Amino acid sequence: MENKNMEKVENVDLILKSTWLAVSKMYSELAHDHDATAVQALTLLKIDPKEGTRSTNLGPKMAIEPTSLTRIIKLLEDNGYIYKEKTSNDKREVIIKLTEKGLNSRNLSKEAVVNFNKAVMDRILPEKMDIFKEVMGDILMIANNLNNKK
Repeated sequence: MENKNMEKVENVDLILKSTWLAVSKMYSELAHDHDATAVQALTLLKIDPKEGTRSTNLGPKMAIEPTSLTRIIKLLEDNGYIYKEKTSNDKREVIIKLTEKGLNSRNLSKEAVVNFNKAVMDRILPEKMDIFKEVMGDILMIANNLNNKK
């Protein structure tokens, strides 16, 4: 019986990983068509197009390490997608804002995400989507609980 449960765990893991790899590959290829990376596109999506976003808020929104984020921000700035603006209150605090080029790229990225989500919603019944969301929430909770036990 215990062996059968181990197979199920491996299958869940494999399904999650295979699915994410396929989605990630799709986004990477779309980004590549526009001379960017999927992470750069995600970064642009996480920046508020009107107000900009504090640099300290970007990392948690993207679930990436500060050093990686620093490299991405530098690359986006060097390539003219974003610019930094110091806040008036605290000169150490920086707000990341989109340039016109950055806004155009953000809109392309948003369109890709919307199109993918629409394609999924068009092919999967709402009841199945509700179950999927519930199950993924449960899996996330289980993984977080296991991570917190360390």
